[in-house]
Amino acid sequence: MMAHIDNIDLMIISGLTENASMSHAELAARCGITRQTVASRIKKLEKEGVIKKYKAVVDYEKLGLSSYFILFLKLDVSDQAKVAEFIRSIRTDPNVLMDVSITGEWDVMLLLAFCNVKEYEYYTNDMRARMGPMLKDSKSHVVLNFYKSPDDYVPFPGNISPP
Repeated sequence: MMAHIDNIDLMIISGLTENASMSHAELAARCGITRQTVASRIKKLEKEGVIKKYKAVVDYEKLGLSSYFILFLKLDVSDQAKVAEFIRSIRTDPNVLMDVSITGEWDVMLLLAFCNVKEYEYYTNDMRARMGPMLKDSKSHVVLNFYKSPDDYVPFPGNISPP
């Protein structure tokens, strides 16, 4: 069920997406409302599940992860239990930054981070061995640059004005 969202809620969401630690006072000034109204609207958005959590945006390169890859996988989906087990395993895999089910030639796309190319080679060799015949095919791409990532997404920037 879709929550009832108005322009003030959209402005609050946009502000928190830019900076989750933005103060209620700053949000109130941006939206033209009181801090108390901001607080109650944020509580409502959290309760309705519109705001699911607050998190830090990490610079992975400062953690030594400077090699990124997109890995497309074609799976034998005849054994749904094995597919579900594989999906659970990639959700907890520290090298997987993003995993998505996709349409078309491939079934799954992974965005992976490693310290270097050699680590990625070991990872893919191990994955092939673990998955066995369930992995029908794979295709890799090296990521050269990130121009925009999901962490950079700010909904409704600048096109909503206070009431």
